[in-house]
Amino acid sequence: MDAILLCMKKSGILFFRKIKFPTTNVVRFHTKYNFLGLLETRYDHFDNVLIMAHGGKHGILTSSHYRDEKYAIYIDENDAEAFKNDFVFAVSCLTANQFGARCVEKGTIAYLGYQVLIGCLFTAHPDSRSKVPASLVTDINTLVKHIFIEELSAAYEEFLKTPISVKVLRERFAFGFEKRLSELLNMSPEQIHQQYNIKISDRLFRIFAIQMILDVLSNLNDILPKLVCLGEENYISSSYIKYRKAAGYSKEEIAEELESNPYFKEIKHSEYKQYLRDLVTC
Repeated sequence: MDAILLCMKKSGILFFRKIKFPTTNVVRFHTKYNFLGLLETRYDHFDNVLIMAHGGKHGILTSSHYRDEKYAIYIDENDAEAFKNDFVFAVSCLTANQFGARCVEKGTIAYLGYQVLIGCLFTAHPDSRSKVPASLVTDINTLVKHIFIEELSAAYEEFLKTPISVKVLRERFAFGFEKRLSELLNMSPEQIHQQYNIKISDRLFRIFAIQMILDVLSNLNDILPKLVCLGEENYISSSYIKYRKAAGYSKEEIAEELESNPYFKEIKHSEYKQYLRDLVTC
């Protein structure tokens, strides 16, 4: 497998289950039990782990059964050792604070995640006085989520198949997401309907939708700088070696490419560097 995905079936993030990885082998889990159980048997495999869930400073969250609490801790700092020797990308609010730091402390090679709340990208709350139709709010939120998962998938698959670093993965995803959102401002409602199957009238687009898209772009100015990597930002995925071999590259060619890769040179995790070298020759 190229990566292991935890994508939870919870309100507010159900749309993320639509994410697809058409050219790579990403294994999906919807609950933590088999997900963590598998990871705990694979410390010597240096896995790529993608988590799409609600989050907080101290861990991954799930819906709470208590009326006065919206969320409860689902994966906490006591579970951090399950991510030993892995690269974790958590598409969740706030986890790149104490939880991400704890994962790195317990052996995670690199942890990419957000240090801030990201829900404002997908859940618009226009001023009640603006009289924005609820259906339009839903349409814009769906549109943003659609672009988000498409750009996340594209950047993550590039990371799995080519020797780019976690830092570059972050930059490609952030740039692609912002670029696609900006392009909406130059599209007609008809073009948006054709590309995303979301129909917005010309009137509503002019009066409300453009401003709502601008608001999302404005939020990005605060959120993108807080998508941070803890640990080895030069980490590259071992899965790319499989794709090089499948493309017909010789072991000698792959070895030469690996040793000259600027990110590989800067990786400080000596065990993982040797693991990559061994994969080339096996």
